Amino acid sequence: IFYVATTLFRPAGGWLVENLGLRTTLVGSALVGFAGSAGLALAGGNLPLVLACRVLMGIGYSAFIVAFSAYQNLAIPPERRGFAFALTTVGLMMPLVFVVPLADWLLRHGHVAAYLSISPVMALFCAAVGWSFGKVTIAPHSESRQAWGTYGELFRLPPVRALLVSMFLLSLTDSLTLCLGALLVGQGLVPSAFIAPSAVSAVLIRLATLRVIDRIPRPRIAAPCFGLMAVSLAALSLAGSNATIALCGVVFGVGVGLGFPAPLAMVGDMTPEPLRPKATAMVWFAMDSGWAVTPFIFGLLSPLLGNAAAFGGYAAVMLAGA
Repeated sequence: IFYVATTLFRPAGGWLVENLGLRTTLVGSALVGFAGSAGLALAGGNLPLVLACRVLMGIGYSAFIVAFSAYQNLAIPPERRGFAFALTTVGLMMPLVFVVPLADWLLRHGHVAAYLSISPVMALFCAAVGWSFGKVTIAPHSESRQAWGTYGELFRLPPVRALLVSMFLLSLTDSLTLCLGALLVGQGLVPSAFIAPSAVSAVLIRLATLRVIDRIPRPRIAAPCFGLMAVSLAALSLAGSNATIALCGVVFGVGVGLGFPAPLAMVGDMTPEPLRPKATAMVWFAMDSGWAVTPFIFGLLSPLLGNAAAFGGYAAVMLAGA
């Protein structure tokens, strides 16, 4: 329910940035996330309340990320935009390295209250970050609120349509990792052997190539990276050992490491300022959509073809799309 709420609210995030401003959207969305996570900590066994709180958390997360990305596309010069998105996406990976292990330790040692407090504390920290933006403005160069563009104008731009299709295909590829358990556990293999190396290699490649996305035409980066991700997943369907799985994870991480920052920075390259909040929101919407589609498709193919053939065939189709 969290991911559904996150995906469906993405387009509204662009509207909030345009009409409420950057700081209000950042702080407000963080506080919505705080309300949801604090409510979740207090919900106990009340299932409707748990679901409602997860929806609030998804809405808050969705709007905050859109607002922050829109700021980067509007306020940061093109020659530094790739660096900024690469650095930001390094930050997005950091919870996998630090927060998730801490949360796992707290749960294993019975510190449930401390575990449940992590999300509210992080949400308040995000609110403080949003407040620190002060009077930063990202309005287009016009005093009229009507200066912001429309979705109709956005979708009439051929490069934007191509970018959104590419992002949807990327999402379909990336979300295939949701099916790792179905592929590997039955063979006695460990999904974390893929996840941990991919996260580490993604962080390292982003740190090592922070300036690359500003020096190479960004469209030339995206497609090969998507292909690399698909190749690693296709190879994963044939893997017979955890060592091979780890190698596939490293290759996948390299593709993710370069593949995600480039399209986010391309929004500013392809659209005029009045369309960038909406374009940013739609790129995130496209990047989220596959996470709802892939489990459904895999669930249909797996009984017919078997887990390995369904996984590998799906990855092969994504490779052709790249």
